[in-house]
Amino acid sequence: MKVDAMKAPVSHSKDPDLQKAPQALMRASEKARLLAEQTGTTFVVRKSATPTAETGKRK
Repeated sequence: MKVDAMKAPVSHSKDPDLQKAPQALMRASEKARLLAEQTGTTFVVRKSATPTAETGKRK
C-alpha cells in the first residue's frame, strides 16, 4: 500500500470533528502557554524538527 506524501490538511476533511482540530489545538496551546507563564514552568515549543524550551515568561 503506497502512502501519498501530499495529503490534504485535516481541516479539509469531511469529518466535522477533524475540521475543527487545528483551532482546538491552537486554543489548547495558548491555555498551556498561559499556565506556564503563570507558574513559571518551562513550555516546550516545536516549530521545526528540533524542539526548543521556553521559560514561562513571554519574550
